[in-house]
Amino acid sequence: MDVILHVGAHRTGTTTLQQTLHHNHQRLKANKVEYWAPQRTRAGLFDGLIKAADRVSPQVTAQARRANQQIEDELQALSKAGVKTLIVSEENMLGSIPASVTTERLYPDAVRRVARLRPAFADRCARIGLAIRSYDQLWTSMISFTVKRSGRVPDADQIAGLVDQPRRWRDVIRELRVAFPRAEIQVWPFEGMVDAPHDVIARLTGRSLPVPLDPVEVVHNPAPDIHALRDAVERGPCAGHLTRLAEWNSGRWMPFTEPQRTKMRADYAEDIAWLRSDPGPAIRYIESPEDLVGPTEEERGVRHDEGQRRVG
Repeated sequence: MDVILHVGAHRTGTTTLQQTLHHNHQRLKANKVEYWAPQRTRAGLFDGLIKAADRVSPQVTAQARRANQQIEDELQALSKAGVKTLIVSEENMLGSIPASVTTERLYPDAVRRVARLRPAFADRCARIGLAIRSYDQLWTSMISFTVKRSGRVPDADQIAGLVDQPRRWRDVIRELRVAFPRAEIQVWPFEGMVDAPHDVIARLTGRSLPVPLDPVEVVHNPAPDIHALRDAVERGPCAGHLTRLAEWNSGRWMPFTEPQRTKMRADYAEDIAWLRSDPGPAIRYIESPEDLVGPTEEERGVRHDEGQRRVG
């Protein structure tokens, strides 16, 4: 049985992909594909495994050992039941939104977090999936969620720190390669693939699906709009700083200036150029739905229904 780890990232259509898996569970099951989503991984299955490095205590280590054994038992049971592919979709494998915003680093301890999953999945992990997004939009969405939760608005220095933070998507991809050197890594851009989660699932499985998966009809887990952010700030410790939320467009807050956004988009363009060139062995960049059909006979059978492609 092959295991596919869909590690996220946050704010890149991950919830939509998970909802598509859930909506099509029976159809996937009929094709010998099973999935674990956060409802499963966060209900005790991953206890001790998706912890920040500075929170790993002897108790957490003991939890991780028990989790590894439970996962092994579950994998064996699925294999005996005839399952050929398991998709594990859990964005917290890379880290958390608050940790990234607070440290002003893109998933600062991703390599240590992912390494903690290696004992459970290394022998079976055939593929890792990662969606990426332009830094200006990614950080805006991440900050919006932290503001809504805490009521704290980043100051100008914190915003500048996010613009200049040194970690790039290619650093995260290289760390995934270190943690799982034998797995193929599939990377796709949020901007070009958010409306095709069902096609991404087909590509991740590497298997032909007889019929297209049904799309989900609702945009899930959108970033909070400016009104929700203002309400959160009014109730929080930064109530006197509502002017920081003054810059918004069509109900969405944009904390970065245009020069800052230009710099962040240029950084993202460098990542895309790297992915388009020669990022290394077994790293596959999927730029658009037309790139989803791979070179093998099995993958050539994946059907694409243009009428099904809509935002999920």
